[in-house]
Order: sequence, then structure tokens, then C-alpha cells
Amino acid sequence: MNTIASMLARGTDELRRAGVDSPGLSARVLLAHALNLPIEKLVLVFQDQASDEIRRHYEVLIARRNRGEPVAYILGRKEFYSLDFQVSPQVLIPRPETELLVELVGNSYSRQQKKVFADLGTGSGILGICIAHDFPLFQALACDISEQALAVARSNACMHHVSERILFFRGDMGAGIRPRSLDFIVCNPPYISAEEYIRLGFEVRGFEPGEALLSGERGLGHIKRLEHEAARLLRDSGRVFLEMGSTQAGHVRRIFSHWSSCRIYQDLAGLDRTAVICK
Repeated sequence: MNTIASMLARGTDELRRAGVDSPGLSARVLLAHALNLPIEKLVLVFQDQASDEIRRHYEVLIARRNRGEPVAYILGRKEFYSLDFQVSPQVLIPRPETELLVELVGNSYSRQQKKVFADLGTGSGILGICIAHDFPLFQALACDISEQALAVARSNACMHHVSERILFFRGDMGAGIRPRSLDFIVCNPPYISAEEYIRLGFEVRGFEPGEALLSGERGLGHIKRLEHEAARLLRDSGRVFLEMGSTQAGHVRRIFSHWSSCRIYQDLAGLDRTAVICK
């Protein structure tokens, strides 16, 4: 019998045998997607019979997950900061800890202010879009070296109705932006070292873009470049909101040692994750 419940049980068992992360949750999310239902409604149809078309679709989704493909890429979307975003293998999958950057910007400015900021290495556009969504008077410049990533970001900006206030362009860490034109910068740069990259799980190494993760032997190349560019781009009293690796706080303080201040914030796991640096 192809009841919804039996399909879920088979999918969960198959993913468990394959050793993927969170097999039960993955199976439920993929089954809800195949049925075009919110996941919380899945339990309401457990005893229903599934059509052959739904069954085949679900089997394809499970097979992709079996190979280690992240659920976000299979679905083509990921929630971030309570907003839904399109994702593809050309961009990193948004992580919950990155929401801390948006929260820190929100704690630093008011909705009545007019600010111009840059999202350097925008990827799927999550940072620039969430900030523009929360601050209707802000204008943003968002750059990335990947034209494919920029296509995803532009689509996300249109979906969240902020495209008129964000200029997306191809560029490397702020190159081409007018000097002293920005009030602040947000950046989630590549910060993984070569040694750390080797130890990452297959779901990351095998599917997510390496150029958006790796930054030289020690993982600090892009942060050093950011410091140089931010000094040129920021107005007086401008700020950098930076995500970093959990062991990089000391390095970040040294790189920005000539700046006015550098404060480190921890993520929900208690790990050093974000720096706010004032010019």
C-alpha cells in the first residue's frame, strides 16, 4: 500500500541507512514538498493513498538526498530571518548564525534613518535584502564575483519587493564603489582555511561552492582585503558588520587594530561569530 505514512516510513529508513543528517526530518520535508503541502499538514493526510506520480516524485527526491545533496538545493529554497529565499548550487545555503548580522544592524540604526550600505559578497542576497526589507529608507549596493549568484540575488530581491533600493553588480569586495560613500558594510566572506575545508562534511564540500567558503591557507585572505576596502569606502564613524570563523576573533582584532573599536558577538551556540568594527 502506498499510504502517505508508509511512504514516509520507507523514505526515513532509506535515508537512515544512507547515513545522511536528520533522516526523519529530511524525509518529512521532502514528502511535504512532493505533496505540495505545508509540513505541519502532513499528519492530516497520513492515511491517504498516494498516486503513482507522487510516489515516483518522492522517490526521486529521496534518491537525491541519499547522495548527500542538501535539502535546500533539492527544494530550491531556504528560510532565513523569517523570509523565504531561492537558493541554487551557485550560492551558499543560508545558515541561522548569519541572522546575527541582520540583528546587529537592526540594533544599531533606526527605521527613520537614511543610510547607504554595501553587502560585499552578497551570494543569494540574504543580508542586503533582509536589511532593506526592515529599513525602508536604506539604499544598498550588493556585489559578488559570480554572475550566477547575482542572478539568484536579483530574483530574491524582486520576490521581497526591495529591488528598487538595491543595486546588484559584479565586483570583488567593493571594487568600483566610490570612496567614502558608505555608512556601513555587511559581509559574510569566505573564511574557511584549507585545512578546515578538508574536514568539512560531504554535504558541504560536495555541493556548496568552494569559492564562497575558502580563503587561503589560514582563512583570513578575504577579511584582510575587506579591512583595506572598508577603510577606503566608509564615511567617518562608519561600521563593518562581519561574520567570521569561531576561532578567528583574535585575528580579526589584529587585522582591524588601527580602527576605533572592534566588538565580538557570540552566536546561539556561544561561539565567536560576528564582529562589529567602527572606523
